[in-house]
Amino acid sequence: MYEAMKLVAKKRKIKASPQHDLYKRVDPYFFNVFYNAQNKDDLKTENVNICLDIGLKYCRFDELRFGIINPENDYRFTDKIRANSLIKCPSNFPRMTIPFGIDCSEKGLERLCEDILDYIENFYTNLFEEVKEKYGSLEEYYIANSEEFPLLAGLVYIERKQYYKAETCFRNPNMPGRNMFVSCKAVTDEQKRRLEASGNRNLYRSDASTLLDYTIAMQKGLEWRRDLANFGLLPEERQ
Repeated sequence: MYEAMKLVAKKRKIKASPQHDLYKRVDPYFFNVFYNAQNKDDLKTENVNICLDIGLKYCRFDELRFGIINPENDYRFTDKIRANSLIKCPSNFPRMTIPFGIDCSEKGLERLCEDILDYIENFYTNLFEEVKEKYGSLEEYYIANSEEFPLLAGLVYIERKQYYKAETCFRNPNMPGRNMFVSCKAVTDEQKRRLEASGNRNLYRSDASTLLDYTIAMQKGLEWRRDLANFGLLPEERQ
């Protein structure tokens, strides 16, 4: 299926990876979709259910989020990393499963891939029409739907220096990154104090907690640096 998708996607100037990622950069936006057959045996029948994880973000959100989690780091993002990596800024809509027809002819898989890409492109077209009509911009769309997209809405607020609103977004139970951890080995007395104050005794710190602490630090006028990102804020810094 990847080989067929690669050929079809290339005609539309869309990149396709062996990991079943489809992605395209159209500044300032980055479009990315993970696709896969829900059951590979379905490919032998007349219908197949395709799982789609459709994502949409501003390209700059990758650098913004990663720069907060890893201050003093000038990592360079490629489009492939924006699409599929542990350090990308996640931007997926709820996963959807869509039924598609398929035949077993020589061009059957290619037609299936064409249908998948048609569906994805229609999804994005309809989304941007809704954004333009109801919200004016993708930023305002994320803010209006902050319950569904707390990370992306929070990043918009950070760019606007509205840190309290960003904090509210990052406290949302739907906030991604709660299960993404970075190993932090405390060496100095200050690092050990920060780690203990954060209630983090297992030396692991989640991306979500780091982003939340950043919004608090900005409200307090603190300088954001590596120790704060890796080990958390002290009690007096949270007051």
